[in-house]
Amino acid sequence: MNRLHLDRSLISLATLGLVLMPLACTGDADDGMSQFSSLTYTGGSASGDGDGDEDTDTDTGTDTDEPPPNCGDGIVDTGEECDLGQANSEGGQCTTLCTIAACGDGFVFEGYEECDDGNASNTDDCTNECQTAVCGDGYVHDGVEICDDGNDDESDECTSACTNSTCGDGVVQVGEQCDDGNDNDADDCPGSCQFAFCGDGYLRAGVEQCDDGNMDSDDACIAGTCVDAFCGDGYLYEGVEECDDANMDDTDACPTSCIPAFCGDGFTFVGMEECDDANMVDDDFCMNDCSSNGWYDDFESNNLLTLPWATNGSANWATSGTQPHEGAYVAASGTITHNQNTNLEVTLMAPQAGEVSFWYRVSSENNFDYLRFYIDNVQQGNGWSGVVGWTKAVYPIGAGNHTFRWTYSKDGSVNSNEDKVYIDEVYVGPPP
Repeated sequence: MNRLHLDRSLISLATLGLVLMPLACTGDADDGMSQFSSLTYTGGSASGDGDGDEDTDTDTGTDTDEPPPNCGDGIVDTGEECDLGQANSEGGQCTTLCTIAACGDGFVFEGYEECDDGNASNTDDCTNECQTAVCGDGYVHDGVEICDDGNDDESDECTSACTNSTCGDGVVQVGEQCDDGNDNDADDCPGSCQFAFCGDGYLRAGVEQCDDGNMDSDDACIAGTCVDAFCGDGYLYEGVEECDDANMDDTDACPTSCIPAFCGDGFTFVGMEECDDANMVDDDFCMNDCSSNGWYDDFESNNLLTLPWATNGSANWATSGTQPHEGAYVAASGTITHNQNTNLEVTLMAPQAGEVSFWYRVSSENNFDYLRFYIDNVQQGNGWSGVVGWTKAVYPIGAGNHTFRWTYSKDGSVNSNEDKVYIDEVYVGPPP
């Protein structure tokens, strides 16, 4: 007995008018019909219904989803590719239309296909390979995916979530230096997906004071440092500063006001002014042309700027409101301890022979901790210790430059009284 292998080449023999009697199917692995128990082939095209349009209708020339008239009788008639009788099924090898199961026939072949929507579209829920559409299959699922490049490479233009790669998606793409997946412009990776740097236009929290996105240092934000512009930074802030020499020296051409030095600004321009008392009064010790017949400081400016004072030692002198001799302020020694000293000095030019005078007050350990006064490094008198109320001291000087220094020094033990000394109303010039 001959065996019938139900493939399209064998079935096509029907066109030659061969008539085969019912045969027993032996279940050979290559016949694709191992479920068949009997099959009768009576002729017709194996590729359809014999009408040449590759469909499953009955020679009407019109495709239809209706089965051939005798489909299901267990005999392969004209227009049928197979017929397993009651074993025909939508999920089996032989469909209910008596066609051999194939991807795209609209029937899900169980165990072989995940889906079958009967079309050749790769953009719907079922691909033309009869696989359920998923991200990464290489087909863009309409209405579901934006892209699908068939790989899980996160560094290309289509992410593994089938969305277009963008700055802020958390994946470093080509052209990005970083991507932290957030829209925070104040961290190490701002919205540009480039590493944060001074001048990128994003204010980096805790690192930058400002960031205006440019490399100009003549505006409110200094380029390269991203620090707010300030007087003394060395950059001329246009429209705000007239000068900036990058120092905090009030005795040069550009003081800490960042306005060029001028007579009456309250800062003594060394080498150009003899004095500057910040007023235009002509009958005091500093004339309104910043020249002087004498020098005077009563410390009422509450700073050490009226004269070119310098302070050094173990601690600095400063102005104080503690028991002034006159007015509200005096100069007070720095706070020191055993075997230390603190100095206040000034160098002035006396236009003519005259005197230096000042008022002093002492509150220290008697006979051990002293206020001493020096002219050009020569001590004047024996100094003062203990408790001494406000007292005036006067010493003669010749014309020319002189350095005047007040020093408070302590011995190796004992703190007593306020442990401070004070001076007020310093005058250098001709006798009043």
